[in-house]
Amino acid sequence: MRRLSLLLLLPALLLLSACSSKSDFYRLHPSQIQRSGSHPLYTRQVLGIGEVQVPDYLEKSAMVTFQNKEQVKIHEEQRWAGSLDKNIQSVLTQNLSALLPHTTVLAYPWNEPLRDRYRLYLSVDHFDGDANGTVTLSGHWSLVDQESDEVTTGESFHYTERGTPDTPGIVATQSRLLERLSRRIAAKVRRYYR
Repeated sequence: MRRLSLLLLLPALLLLSACSSKSDFYRLHPSQIQRSGSHPLYTRQVLGIGEVQVPDYLEKSAMVTFQNKEQVKIHEEQRWAGSLDKNIQSVLTQNLSALLPHTTVLAYPWNEPLRDRYRLYLSVDHFDGDANGTVTLSGHWSLVDQESDEVTTGESFHYTERGTPDTPGIVATQSRLLERLSRRIAAKVRRYYR
């Protein structure tokens, strides 16, 4: 009976081992913007970063590249380590914290009883690479005054940069494009935080 159980169990174990994941996982990283001096963790000026909106095809954990304008390739063995929208929000928060050192920048939602006067909303239309390593980041952002519920500033953006055509190169290029966007946003919203 024991031999029969082992013989029946062996094919199931072989099937499970064939299904094991050999995936590589990737994360975007914040820029190496240097903060000068020391700054308090919380200031009276708070900028909230709302949830980042990404297109449906980027909500998958598998990485996506464009083969051409009509065809995408889903890389099942190359995955995001977590959700891409939350990773973008985290990197944007860290970048803006470094670029706006006298402002407390928080990713929404937060548990602290802090009130943000302004909230930044980001909607990403494209954030992908192609087979040549060219990465596109496009969409729009807006800064909303929470008191008046009005958009105070914002703009559409479209950045393209060519990196290496491998996955680590595409992810590094995506991180650089997020830094570019962060610098642009910081330059535009800085006047609201004086």
